[in-house]
Amino acid sequence: MKVKGKTFIVTGGANGMGRELVLNLTKKGAMVVAVDINQQGLEETKKMAGAQADNIETVVVDITSREMIAEKKDYIINRFGHLDGIINNAGIIQKFCHIKDMPFKDVERVMNINFYGTYNMLNAFLPYLCTRDEAHIVNVCSMGAFLPVPGQSFYGASKAAVRALTEGLM
Repeated sequence: MKVKGKTFIVTGGANGMGRELVLNLTKKGAMVVAVDINQQGLEETKKMAGAQADNIETVVVDITSREMIAEKKDYIINRFGHLDGIINNAGIIQKFCHIKDMPFKDVERVMNINFYGTYNMLNAFLPYLCTRDEAHIVNVCSMGAFLPVPGQSFYGASKAAVRALTEGLM
C-alpha cells in the first residue's frame, strides 16, 4: 500500500509498535493522528519524528471510553482534511498466571483495552471510512489469537476476539 499523502489514525502511538508505526508512516509521507492515553509518550513520539513532526497530530484518548472517542472524533477526522485508514494497535499484555489466579478487574482491563478499545475505535470511525473511495483498517492481534500461550489465556482471548471481529469486516 502506498501511504504518501494519506492520513491514518494509529492507536497506541506513545510507545512500542505504535510509535514505530507512526514514525515509519510519516517517513513514507503519511500524515498520522497518534492516539494514546499517555500524553508524555505521544510528545516523545512526535519529538522523535524530527523533520516529519508536522505530519503528526497527537491526541490523548482513552480507547476504552466511547464518550472520549466521540468527543475527539470530528477533530481527528478534520485535522488533516480527510482520513484514509485506522491502525488499531493499542494493547496490553496480562501478568503471567493461571486463569484461577487472575483477578476479574485485571481480566476486564485486558478485554477493555485489547478488544473493546479496538471495537470502540471501529464503531466511531467505520461509518466515515465507508464513505471513502478507498479506506484501510488494520487491527493488530497476536499469535496468541491462534495458539494460546500458557499463563496468557485472557490476552489470547482478547486478541482472538479482535481477530474474529476483523474477519467479520470482510
